[in-house]
Amino acid sequence: MSEINSKNNNTGKSPHEWFWLSESSEQTEKFGFLLGKLAKANDVISLDGDLGAGKTALTRGIAGGLGLTGYVNSPTFTILMEHRTDKSGRMPLFHFDAYRLADAEAFYEGGFDEYLGMGGLTVIEWGELIADALPELTLYIRIERTDYDKPDQRKFSLSWPGCPERLTRVKEKFEDESIGC
Repeated sequence: MSEINSKNNNTGKSPHEWFWLSESSEQTEKFGFLLGKLAKANDVISLDGDLGAGKTALTRGIAGGLGLTGYVNSPTFTILMEHRTDKSGRMPLFHFDAYRLADAEAFYEGGFDEYLGMGGLTVIEWGELIADALPELTLYIRIERTDYDKPDQRKFSLSWPGCPERLTRVKEKFEDESIGC
């Protein structure tokens, strides 16, 4: 995979925010791999962005970073896909797509909140739709298309308001592993 071109444009808005550009789905997956390697049990990542923004590509990379080997696609119609560990995986991945949920109450009513404490990594596509159900220490990632002349380029906006030191760690590892500039 090619390197991710980091446009670390922290504009001083908040110490809890970080921005960078990905030029391809391969770069997006590579960054996801790093997030998976750094994940801890019971972490929650909320992914938001338009259809086709790259939420599932990022999640595929995250699964790889966890050592999971199964195929990852969006659980749009099932709401949840459990990717359990085999001999090579560090922890399970609970991959949600909240697009079809009306709100946080529907998340609770479905019993999905129980997964947040089951010792795996929870990734929720369309997490903003159930924001009231997300724990304080959630990592929020917004993915946006930047330029329609560059169809594979995406801007990633990351914020981790409940855990800014972990966001700093992600940025440091990003740069240390030559994923960045």
